Amino acid sequence: MDKVFISGGGTGGHFYPALSVAKELEKEGYNVTYIGTTAGIEAQKEFPVGKKILFDMYGVRGKNLINRIKGVASLIKTTYRVFKLLKEEKPKFSICFGGYTSIPLGVASFLAGIPLFIHEQNSIPSYSNLILSKFSRKIFITFEYTERYFNPKKTVLSGMPLRDSILEGAKNYQPSEKISQILVIGGSQGAKKINQTSIEVAKDFPDITFHIILGKSNLETTDIPKNVKLYNYVDNVEELFSQTDMVISRAGSSTVNEIITFGKYAIFIPYPYAASNHQYYNVKFLKDLGLSDLIEDKDLTKEKLKESIEKAKSLDLKLIYSKLKQLAKTDAKKVIISFIKEELDGKN
Repeated sequence: MDKVFISGGGTGGHFYPALSVAKELEKEGYNVTYIGTTAGIEAQKEFPVGKKILFDMYGVRGKNLINRIKGVASLIKTTYRVFKLLKEEKPKFSICFGGYTSIPLGVASFLAGIPLFIHEQNSIPSYSNLILSKFSRKIFITFEYTERYFNPKKTVLSGMPLRDSILEGAKNYQPSEKISQILVIGGSQGAKKINQTSIEVAKDFPDITFHIILGKSNLETTDIPKNVKLYNYVDNVEELFSQTDMVISRAGSSTVNEIITFGKYAIFIPYPYAASNHQYYNVKFLKDLGLSDLIEDKDLTKEKLKESIEKAKSLDLKLIYSKLKQLAKTDAKKVIISFIKEELDGKN
């Protein structure tokens, strides 16, 4: 059985695409080893595929000098330990999904002569993927916008590997003719400003039920109208996607692609502190196509959000659904694995 090493974690945006592809690789008979960090989401979540190995490693971006030095030292140490693992295990290839947790596996694979592949989830690539792209055989991207950052001869527009539950839920979803339920998603950490503003706006739309996933954010009010349902966390978000008509959301890549896959109109409010403002560029093309609205966080007010919802109520949701479904790339996992096999067969 061929072995594969996978990395990508720290946050859910890197972890879940890695898990999605790992599950597909296991179905195809590969023995998967996942490399992550004790400081990331992967330390709390199961990786029910193959073997999970976590190292004490830390990022450097946005840290003070002392923590940057500690972060670099942890990455160098982890790279050495992963290099030794690769020499022992001799995997057929490695695939990295971005974030600082990918650096050790990516660099170690290059040093050990293991074919390396990478996937970039966001419109603007992370520093880690910009570095690893120099060594990788193929670079898989989610958004067409990202092509400008990489060698076009190595770049493949694969889309985002999504969870099977999302893909299955989207197959059975049909859009309504009018908006009666809205899903509000502030990202894994929650978004206090979006949650608070949505609650205030809900008071002006008593005929619409607002489903608000709070995440880790707190509310400043206990004045919750009857048409607002609050959730601290939702494991099966596809169930809420299936019963709602549109979305108000941050613009993380996974969420954006889940919304596209369901064919839903959305009002996006990108996280303003995302690296290189990538959340804005994740959704700008949808705004330009008239398939979503976009409100920058600094411009978010009750009046602005109310105006955007009023506009959405006048739209043809079924037409938007059909156009978004044409953009959806639901076979990303299979595309990635197919190109990897083709690349290896052609070079070996």
